Amino acid sequence: MSLPILTLPDPKVTGEGVLDPLGLSTIGDRLADHVLPGLRARMSRPRFLTAMAVCAAVCDGIEDRVADDGVTQSHVVFEWLVVEGFVRSAKREDTIRTPGMHIRPQRRARTRDAIAEVRHVFLDADRDGAAVLAAISRRRDLPPPSYVTHSSPNRLHVLWQVSDFTKDDVEALQKRLAVELGTDKAATSCAQVTRLPGYFNHKYRPASIVLTEFAAAPRCRCPSGFPSTSPPVPVEARRRSPAPASSVSAQERARRYIAAIPPAVAGQHGDAATFRVCCRLVRGFDLEDAAALAVLADWNRACEPPWSESELRTKLAAARAYGKEQVGGLLNTRSLRHR
Repeated sequence: MSLPILTLPDPKVTGEGVLDPLGLSTIGDRLADHVLPGLRARMSRPRFLTAMAVCAAVCDGIEDRVADDGVTQSHVVFEWLVVEGFVRSAKREDTIRTPGMHIRPQRRARTRDAIAEVRHVFLDADRDGAAVLAAISRRRDLPPPSYVTHSSPNRLHVLWQVSDFTKDDVEALQKRLAVELGTDKAATSCAQVTRLPGYFNHKYRPASIVLTEFAAAPRCRCPSGFPSTSPPVPVEARRRSPAPASSVSAQERARRYIAAIPPAVAGQHGDAATFRVCCRLVRGFDLEDAAALAVLADWNRACEPPWSESELRTKLAAARAYGKEQVGGLLNTRSLRHR
């Protein structure tokens, strides 16, 4: 079975004896394409409406059956037959474009080595989808998503259109974001795909139709528009600036430093503000976690709302691992101006 097949283009002209004696079909086609783009246009691209109708017929009566893996349902098997049809029908010089990736020509499996180019950063929010979108909107280090696919109630796929990402880079970023945003940590492969909009998702009952929201003006982002995925700097490899000849301890200097920083407020990029403060403490002043928590105590009490100790420990660990500030950079007296 090789699906979908490309339909032949509709004839450019009509012969005698047709039901359009006034020759208005061309005008009608143009008007229909303006009102409902792609539905009535003369075309040779795959007809997805036909594919959906065929899927309904093929899967009729076998909705509860699964594939040999014991998990994949019949409608998902059909979806992959459709995708495989694209791959099989491609010319050797073509590259197959699917949501999130480019597949190398003549490849018949969705494996990591079949990926020719990464096109999207992908997150799978298998619960609390609204909370994940709210968390993304609060982060200053993340651009707005290009697309959000609602696969079922309160479950969604978040995609950013990107370029210049390697497979290793995008997987590292997706793993980091999955941890920080609470999305599916198992869905971080560069070969991950989203569901096809317009189809029903039968994974849950009742089945729900898959819908995709598009950004008003989606932009293609490069790696610099996302948080760094560089591995944490080993302790023995840190470049320490010479400590100033001062009797004031680094912890006390850090306390005076952050006293001038406004507290974090929920809904006003408080998460990003707290992350920057943690970067100052564990990287700029090179404090251990216990000392950093002690310094944060007074500042945190003024935050709205205050962070819990476990939340602060998580942010300190993230700042130590992913912050870009030079370790010990604020121990130099000339660096103590508030930045």
